[in-house]
Order: sequence, then C-alpha cells, then structure tokens
Amino acid sequence: MHLAALGFIFILLLSGCTEPEPTKQTEPPFDRSQIVTVIAELRQQADTTQADLQHEVQNLNSVGQAFLESPTPESLATLRSQWQRTHLSYARAQFGFLLNDPAFRGLVFRIDAWPIQPGFIDNLPLYPESGIIHDETLALSAETLIQQHGITDEEEVALGFHSIEYLIFSRPLSDFQLNSEAAGIERRRLFLALALNQLEVDTVSLLEACRDQFNASDYPAAVATLQDFLTSSLQKIRVAFRESNLVTTEDSGHSTFSNTSLETVKAEVTALEAFMLGEVRMGPILEQIDPNAYANLQATLAELRQLAAESEQDEVSRANLPLLLSAITHQLEAFDRMLAHKLPTN
Repeated sequence: MHLAALGFIFILLLSGCTEPEPTKQTEPPFDRSQIVTVIAELRQQADTTQADLQHEVQNLNSVGQAFLESPTPESLATLRSQWQRTHLSYARAQFGFLLNDPAFRGLVFRIDAWPIQPGFIDNLPLYPESGIIHDETLALSAETLIQQHGITDEEEVALGFHSIEYLIFSRPLSDFQLNSEAAGIERRRLFLALALNQLEVDTVSLLEACRDQFNASDYPAAVATLQDFLTSSLQKIRVAFRESNLVTTEDSGHSTFSNTSLETVKAEVTALEAFMLGEVRMGPILEQIDPNAYANLQATLAELRQLAAESEQDEVSRANLPLLLSAITHQLEAFDRMLAHKLPTN
C-alpha cells in the first residue's frame, strides 16, 4: 500500500477516536412579561403598605393632638400604642420606597432619623436648661424645627418618629400638664404638636413623591426598576443589620425609648419577604439568574423569619439575628451584581 494511502487511513482512525465537542447549553430566554408582572406586583404591595402608613400617621397626629388637649394616663397610653403601630407601619412600607433620589433621602432623614441626642430636644438631669425646648432665643415653629434638624450633626434630631418617641416614652406625664410646675411645659407641648404635624406632612410628601416609582409599562423600564428595587432593599437590610447588632449587644437600637427595637427588625424581615417572595412573586426571576443563590436566599429568609419570631424569648435566637441578616445582605449583594449581567436590557 502506498505511503499516502496509509497516511490517509491513519488520519481517519484518529478522527474516529476523537470525542466530539460537547454541545453548548444555552439558557432559556427570560419571560419578559413575567418581569413586567413582578413590577406590577411590587406596585400593588407598595400601594397597600403605603396606604396603611398614611392612615396610621394621620391617626398618630390626631391621637397626639387629643393627648395634648387632655393629658391623662389613658390618653398617653393611647398615644404610645399609636406611635408603635405607626412606626411599625413605616418599617413595613419603606421597602416600597426607591430612594435613589437625594430628595427622598432628605425626607427619610426627617421622618426616621436615629440615633438621637435627647439633650438636643429637652433638658437632662445634669443639664436643666439644655435643648431646643429651653432655648428661649428660638421661636418654636415648623420652620425652626426643620432648620434645627441635623444642623451640625446627624444625631441632632428635632423631627420624626424618634423625637416624638423620646418625648412620649421618656418624659413624665407631668411634663405635659398645664397645671404642673415642671419647666418648659408650654414649649414642650408646642414642640410635640409641631413634631407630630410635621411627621404627617413629611410622610405624605414622601408617599406622593414615591407614588409612581413602580409604573414601568415595558420590559426595559421593568428591568431598570427591578435593579433599583434590589439596590434600595439592600440599603435597608444593611440598616436592619446595624439595628440587630444594637439590639443584641446593647439592648438598644432603632426604638430604644419605647423598647420596641426588636419589633422593628421583625417588621423589616417580614416586609422584605413579602416584597420579594410573598405578595410579590420574584422567585422565578431570581431562580433563573442563579438557582443555587435563589435556594440559599429562600432558606435564609425562612430561617430568619423563624429566628425573629423566637428572639423575643430566646437570647440565643436574638444573638443569631445579626448573623442571618449579614447572610441576607451578602445574598442580595450577589443578586444586585448578577442582575445587571444576566437580564437582557432590551
């Protein structure tokens, strides 16, 4: 046999023994209508929680003014209870706010700034003339409180939930009764009335500003909105992680004067789950982005929900809250990064 023929047969044998290249697996295309549907569900959930917040904050103002008209132990207890309901309503509604606009963040700082310096608002035992309430050079008005709020430091808080919380949970009832001899009563009563009213004004302004944030009607806008939602949720969970650390290590936290910091964290956990995997069915989108990461997120949220429910009575569960919130933070960070690369934008 000629050498050329032998060479040809050798080449054929070699090619027959070579394994064929594996067929490339292509990911199925995203269901674009599903993403638009998720944004519609986000809008519905945001509308529901924000309507509840508007109702509660209006009630808080009304109950607060009723307390000032008749400051009794019963009216103070009613005001404290309404404050708690309203603040928890805010904790649940905040996941429906996309706070990428600096103007929104300014309103949030007026509404829910913490921690605070109580001595910036009112007198303390060692400083009987401290605070805005005792500074007679300041004419008390809504404009004054807005101007003083965070004037040189973020903890110089004059407005929002926690200025009100400090006054109604930490000051004695006699500090609000006109027939009492306590110092600064008229200015304290005026301060509380102004803070209550401004909280309603600022909350309604924030709700109006955020009302159309989930109105994406086409696929590219829906993808951009979903990205904004994940980024915004990540910011809020980082704050919840900070809150949970304070509850664990210092027995303080976001709502220290009312001793409801743990309830705030639990409300935030419940709201995150509702906005992602409960009332809003984001699961199929996250699963297609990364099935393993989605399974981990589901498991962590379920464990976090159970832990939050047990943490009021169980110190070990309370101590583990920051660990799971840290895990949620990293998981959301991963989805936030992956979303930009995995979802087609048009």
